[in-house]
Amino acid sequence: MSDVANTAEVQGVSGTFVVPVRTPYERQMLREHLAGRVGHLSTLTLGLHGKRWIITRHHATNARCASCTRSVGRLSCNQDDGGCPTCIDCAMRPENADPMEDERE
Repeated sequence: MSDVANTAEVQGVSGTFVVPVRTPYERQMLREHLAGRVGHLSTLTLGLHGKRWIITRHHATNARCASCTRSVGRLSCNQDDGGCPTCIDCAMRPENADPMEDERE
């Protein structure tokens, strides 16, 4: 895979950073960082696998992920302001990957 496919770009008001997302551990660290940062900001933008996601934090939500139908949880990802919500796990997964991939790794 190319380096672009193995990295995530996170943008917020305070700047941009790029991190690797090759392993389950790296993806988990990114999830935790996003959860921590989006609590201090209204939104973050995540660039990953050729897509841009708008990440917002909700106090409580019963929304379901458009990809896997699990609860979106407190981090909601949308590709545009009016799109269907997607959970952080599905937003971070390559398009051709199995939705249960991270659970098996």
